[in-house]
Amino acid sequence: MGEFLYGRKYRVLVANKENTALDVSNLRCTFNIEKSVSPNANIAEVVIYNLSAGAEKELINEGCRLIVEAGYDANYGKIFDGDIVQTLREREDGVNYCLTIIALDGDAYLNLSFVKMTFNAGLTQRQIIEQLATKATIPTEIGRISPELSTQKLPRGKVVFGSPKKYLNEIARGNAARFWVDEGLVHIVKATDIAPGEALVLTPETGLIGTPQQTEHGVHITCLLNPAIRLKTMIKIDNSIIHQFKVAYGQMETPLDNDGQYQVYSLQHVGDTRGDEWFTKIIGISRYGAKTLPTMMENKQQNPN
Repeated sequence: MGEFLYGRKYRVLVANKENTALDVSNLRCTFNIEKSVSPNANIAEVVIYNLSAGAEKELINEGCRLIVEAGYDANYGKIFDGDIVQTLREREDGVNYCLTIIALDGDAYLNLSFVKMTFNAGLTQRQIIEQLATKATIPTEIGRISPELSTQKLPRGKVVFGSPKKYLNEIARGNAARFWVDEGLVHIVKATDIAPGEALVLTPETGLIGTPQQTEHGVHITCLLNPAIRLKTMIKIDNSIIHQFKVAYGQMETPLDNDGQYQVYSLQHVGDTRGDEWFTKIIGISRYGAKTLPTMMENKQQNPN
C-alpha cells in the first residue's frame, strides 16, 4: 500500500475577526464536510469534545471562521474554509460535553452579496464574470473558468441589479456549464472541459474502500480521506469493479465512462480524530457529462432490445 495511507494528520482551527486562530486539534473532533458542483454553499459540521470553559466561551462569542485540514503525512491539505453561522452546546452523555460548529463556504457571496453596475458594450463573458465576482458588495475571486465559453461580446451596454448568483447562473446555463463557489472562488466549467493535471487513480492499494456503485445520479465511490480530491477532480477507476445499475429502457441513467474517468460532482469528507471514520465519499460523472441510456443507444444506432 502507498505510504500516504499511513499516519493520519489533521488540524482544526477556529479564528476570530482579527484572524487570530485557536487550534483545537489536541481535543477529539469529528467533522462532516459536504461540497457539490452547484450554486449552493458548502457546509461543514464540526463537533469539538470537552473544551475548557474559557475556550468554549471564546469560540461561542468570538469564533467567526472555521478551517479544517486533514489527510495523511504524505497527503495532507485544507479541506474546508468557511464562515461560522451557528454554535450549539450540548451534553452527549454523563461525561462528555460537545460544541457543534456549523460553517458555510460561499454563502455570503451566493446569498448575501449584491451587484449594481453597468456593463459596457464589447465585454467578453469572462470579463463579465470577473466584474460580477470582484465588484459585488461581498466580493470574491475567480477560480477555474472554462476556456470554451462563448466568444460573443456584449452587443450593447447592460444594467445589472440584484444577486450576482442570478447572472452567473445565466452565463453558466447559456454555455452548458456548471457554476459553483469553493473556498471563496467562483468556478464556471463545462462537463467536456479537460481537468488540469493527471487523473487521480483509485484502487484498493491507493485508498479505495468497498465496491463503487453506479446509480442514476452517478458513480458512488468511497476512499480513505484524500484532500487532493476536489470538485471536478478527475478520478480514474477500473470499470470492471463497479457494481452496475440495472435500468429500465427509457429510465434516466448516468452511464459509465468508456475509459473509467469520472469528474467529481459532489464530495463528502468524514472524520473522527479519535475514531475509525476517516474517508471521502464521491459522486462521479463521466468526463463527457451525464446522458441518458436511450440517447447513447440512439447515437450508436443500436437496438435497445
